[in-house]
Amino acid sequence: MLRRSACQRGLIYMSDARGILLARTAGQATLLMLFLTIGLTVLSRSSSATEHEFGAFGPEGSRMREQLWVLPSGEAGRDMRATVFRPKGDASGTEKRRPLVVINHGTDEMTRLAVSMPVYYWLSRWFVERGYVVVLPQRRGHGATGGPLSESIGTCEHPDHYASGMVAADDIAAAVNYMTKQPFVASDGAVVVGMSTGGWASLALAARNLPQVQAIVNFAGGRGGHAYGEPNAICGTEELLAAARAYGTHAREPTIWFYAKNDSYFGPKLAKSLAQVWSEAGGSVEEHILPPYGAEGHTIADDRRGWDLWGASLQSFLTRARENAGSSVKIASDPAARPATSIIETSTLQTHSE
Repeated sequence: MLRRSACQRGLIYMSDARGILLARTAGQATLLMLFLTIGLTVLSRSSSATEHEFGAFGPEGSRMREQLWVLPSGEAGRDMRATVFRPKGDASGTEKRRPLVVINHGTDEMTRLAVSMPVYYWLSRWFVERGYVVVLPQRRGHGATGGPLSESIGTCEHPDHYASGMVAADDIAAAVNYMTKQPFVASDGAVVVGMSTGGWASLALAARNLPQVQAIVNFAGGRGGHAYGEPNAICGTEELLAAARAYGTHAREPTIWFYAKNDSYFGPKLAKSLAQVWSEAGGSVEEHILPPYGAEGHTIADDRRGWDLWGASLQSFLTRARENAGSSVKIASDPAARPATSIIETSTLQTHSE
């Protein structure tokens, strides 16, 4: 048997240790390079995903070119799902830039996360047939957008209707800002429409006087309706009136409001009071108190019969807003230069049975 000296054995052990160390070092280097490669790939994909995070998602459908979109919300890091409808394209295949309509949904605390994507088919169709691109953003805390209900601030006993409306308006403003940059959407002349809490949020947005927005349409707007499940009960009537006055103080865009006599959420008495304080604060309002509509007047924008109630008035209002747009833009920086106009009327239109 070959015998090695202690020195020789030490050299062998040292050699073995060095080999193990080198092997470990090489292995660690390989592993590090692997991690770096994976990390760079992920970062690259993440960067690419960020660049293409918003926009159309999937193909257009046959119904008014219906398409799902992802939009930025009023809060960084949270996006919104939205439905987009568009008029038929030109025969030439060239997409002309069309004015935008942003339609804003209401809120039901009990079902807000279970609701489907907002469509408002008949209301959307009314605008699409008149050449508008329609976007219906699903605000934070609702349906597929999900997450906490950011726009619900305070309690029924102590509501903050002003701040709640402003948070919801953040989402609307984000949708307006994003969509008016799309190649098929005009950069100005936008109309913001809302129902119930979406109508209230649209009024809050009016106080910001966004340069892209030409007019505001409020269908049965308000907050705190059906307090504790009771019809014709409001969480904080005085707070609601105070918030409307605060919005109206700054709003210089023309607004039109529609409420039905049998609205059990925000009845005609409250609707007239809201319009009154809005007008007194300097806001422009044309309010229509419509005849009773079906079993619940809060749904005046939900179906085709609504066109017969509010369609003619809305068409006239939008035509006037479009005609006056040049002068309104010029004086927006000087609110005192334009006296506020207020028309509060009770419509004599009648509903038509199908």
